[in-house]
Amino acid sequence: MIRLILANIKRYIKNPSLLASMVMIPIILIVSLNLFSSKSDNQSMYFSPVAVVSNSSGKYEHKLINNSKLKENTFRLNEEDKAMNLLKNNKVSAVFVLDKNFSTDIDNLKRPAVKCFKTENGGGSLWAESEIESFINNSLKSKIDKNMDEKLTKTSIVDNKPDKNTDSFLTVFLICYFMYINAAYLASDLFTLKKSNVLRRLISTKHKDIKIIFSILLGLFFIQAILYTVILGCLTFVGDFKLTPNILMIVLANSFVSTGFVFWIARVFKNESSISLVTTFYSLIGLAISISSLIPSMSELSFMTNLSKLTPFYWTINALRINDSILINVIVLILIGIVFVTAGSFKLRDFAKN
Repeated sequence: MIRLILANIKRYIKNPSLLASMVMIPIILIVSLNLFSSKSDNQSMYFSPVAVVSNSSGKYEHKLINNSKLKENTFRLNEEDKAMNLLKNNKVSAVFVLDKNFSTDIDNLKRPAVKCFKTENGGGSLWAESEIESFINNSLKSKIDKNMDEKLTKTSIVDNKPDKNTDSFLTVFLICYFMYINAAYLASDLFTLKKSNVLRRLISTKHKDIKIIFSILLGLFFIQAILYTVILGCLTFVGDFKLTPNILMIVLANSFVSTGFVFWIARVFKNESSISLVTTFYSLIGLAISISSLIPSMSELSFMTNLSKLTPFYWTINALRINDSILINVIVLILIGIVFVTAGSFKLRDFAKN
């Protein structure tokens, strides 16, 4: 079994075009993104700066601003004009004005009013909107369930400590996303094995069919896991990226899911053109519905949220955003991978001959 796995890994290593598709494109794009972001006054390209106008003496306003990345441009209620000037001069992408009764409303279990002023290109404020919306929801819940206050405090401490995990969000997500984009090419490699009669020759040996199948599956999993981990390891020398155990768990889990996805599409679809189309469609649609969890107005749509939970992209985003629940997200990713592997398992002899 181990020899078969190593043989498959060697086969992938000896395929330069396959390695290039797995390595070169993500490296070029991610390095470019890191270089671009490092030249943008150290501002994140996907979390644009915003300004917050609030009652600085309010307990909830103080907690919101200090437990997030919103404290860079903060103003008092009588300084709203200063915040608006920043918006007019394109120094910030949006201005959030918290109502003067922000804390009082939360104490009275009432949703406080928050005004948002943004430019036409203020799409980068979606993260800030999500942070404020999430804080309000959690604060209201903590007033109902007194035991939640301690949990929220602990969560805030954990979230503020590893700031680099937020900065590496896009890098890690793109690596994971490329795994699914590249699935069509990896699936076509299985068809190449079939066309070249390699599978038929393997069947004629003493090895059992299940050993052959799992050696291919594990070989594919290990080559993806190793390559993408090495890429992330190399990126630690570019910008502020840091390869942490949490990030490694996310990458390994997605390697397993994408491997199962490769086997599933290879089993269900019989030609390479269909596989390429389905892979692209799945990746784009899955990303579109999963990214809705970052948009406050769409995150309230239960149908959209539930639908996005069927994709690995939702759980990857969730794992990258919320450190304390990373284990739950990784377990769900593994379960999705098991579903793909189970649905994609095929009778080797039938696959090799048909």
